[in-house]
Order: sequence, then C-alpha cells, then structure tokens
Amino acid sequence: MKLCNCGQIMRMELRKLVYARKACICHVPVYACQNCSTYELMPLVKPDLLDYINSLGDVKSQTWVSFADIYEPVSVLREVLSSSSDSLQEFQQRYKAAFEDRVNMLLDLYRFAKMKDDSVWMDEIMTRLEKVNAFSQLKMENSDFCAS
Repeated sequence: MKLCNCGQIMRMELRKLVYARKACICHVPVYACQNCSTYELMPLVKPDLLDYINSLGDVKSQTWVSFADIYEPVSVLREVLSSSSDSLQEFQQRYKAAFEDRVNMLLDLYRFAKMKDDSVWMDEIMTRLEKVNAFSQLKMENSDFCAS
C-alpha cells in the first residue's frame, strides 16, 4: 500500500495511459488516490514502460496496446484480476499461486535452455524471472485493487 500526499491510501489499479495523443497503453499498473485523483506509475513498471514508449518513436497513427502483452508480470496480474473473488484472502491466494506457477514455468524453460546450451535464451529467461519474482513479492493487502 502507498500513502498519497493528501494522507489517503492509494490503491493499485490497471489504467489506460495515452502517449502523444495517439498511443493508448492499457493495463498499466498505477497507484491511484480516490480522494484527490492523483496517480503515479508503480516503480517496478516504470523503466519497462519508458523503454516501450521510447521504442514507439514518433507516433503517427492511433495505436492500442495492452501493457500485459509486453510486460509479463502484468499479464499474470491481469489473469488474477479477471477471475472474481469473494474475499481479500482468496485474491491473495490466487495472486500468490499465479506468480508461483509463472516462476515455475520460467524455471522449467531455463532448465531446458541450459540443456540446449543457449546462453542468450537463458539470459532472456533470467530477466523475465527477475521481473516476475519482483512483482510476486508485492503485498496485496488492499482489497480495493481493481482493473480497468
């Protein structure tokens, strides 16, 4: 959880961001304050989002993309959010299980890449593992987590 400058707790949301009035990037995790409407990017995603925006260059036509399609941890998070839950505890259990499953899948891929002696693939998988693991460590204590 994060505290806003106005003193209220900010909730985590998946939001749509617009870049250069042409590129619409959906499913971007942000902290949002319901009291003063302030929002800020999650620090974990900021470098990858900026890299993606820089890769767009000069946007000439309408572009729509889901950040979940280019950033694996958000893909897992979106899957968790797509299924309804009756309680915060159920959400936390699904969250933990989904990220553990993804880590295990990536470890299996890493083992296969190592068996094939593919160091480039191993490096790519290690980068993915680091990002997924960092996201899995977040404490989902706020039941107001929502997707848009």
